[in-house]
Amino acid sequence: MNRFSTKYWLQNKPLSVQLWVFLTLFGALAMGLALGYLLLAVFPGWELTARQWRGLIFLFLMLLVLNLFLARRAALRIVAPLEKLSENMDRIKGKNWADPVLQTTREDEIGRVVNKLAQIQRNVVEINEDEEFFYQSVSHGLKTPIMVIQNCCAAYQDGIYGGEAIDIIMQESQVLESGIKAMLYVSSFDHILGRQSEFQQLSLQTLAAECCKRFQSNDRGIHLLTEVPEDCVVPGNAAALQTVLDNLVENAVRYAKSYIHIGARDEKDGYLLTVENDGSQIPPAVMNTLFDKFYRGKGGNFGLGLYIARKIVLFHGGDIWAANWEGGVRFHILLKK
Repeated sequence: MNRFSTKYWLQNKPLSVQLWVFLTLFGALAMGLALGYLLLAVFPGWELTARQWRGLIFLFLMLLVLNLFLARRAALRIVAPLEKLSENMDRIKGKNWADPVLQTTREDEIGRVVNKLAQIQRNVVEINEDEEFFYQSVSHGLKTPIMVIQNCCAAYQDGIYGGEAIDIIMQESQVLESGIKAMLYVSSFDHILGRQSEFQQLSLQTLAAECCKRFQSNDRGIHLLTEVPEDCVVPGNAAALQTVLDNLVENAVRYAKSYIHIGARDEKDGYLLTVENDGSQIPPAVMNTLFDKFYRGKGGNFGLGLYIARKIVLFHGGDIWAANWEGGVRFHILLKK
């Protein structure tokens, strides 16, 4: 390439300079063509006096100067949001979350691209905060049962514990297993749930019966009852909805005094599935954070059970909430027919 060509000379210059040069040249060319047309077709040059020629040349030069300034202004207007975009990308690249990304008041395509980065930054900040909280919660949740297992092994070797050490180790290993399963479930939601087009018709009565079978022989002697009509059928992912019921019942087993009741009734917008227990009521201040990730109530392990349940129900286009009643607590799940 000829090093003296315009393209070679401009390729390493700032974009504002490149645009300025090209807009200036384009404007000058357009004015030159317009002047040529006037001299050839409208006001033939041979009919103009010397004074008219001087006036025409002066007008042309004035227009060139005006074109120079207008081209500069247009180039800066185009490049300004792109410079902000470059600065924003550098901030995101350097993980500089302390300062908000720069935004522009422009509402055109360039302005929308620049302003989208502000939303991206907020999303990334939330992800980073979730990750930090995740590592803290996981490390705490895993550390406790591992420490108990290590202490039991040491006590067993020293002869302090006998056969009961095996029971404690087994219990803590089950806590570890359930926690790891929950974390794996959270990290692979999309893969496990699949697509809504793959939903099958599921019997809520069958899901409730399977759940009762799993938790009927619980350590606390809590009695499980089910009253789900046979015609309660919803579209969904069987394993996912079974996880919802299992998590709610597993949670209820820790708080119930004597029984857990699973019921369902037909509603206008779908089927309302209810998991009721006769345990202590939930404090009103806790209701808003009950389904948050890593929220752990009394006796909770990793704080993922209710969070997973809510994610699955929302994926199925339903809703889930908790409410106190005079005899305990009810968890309600509304699923579309």
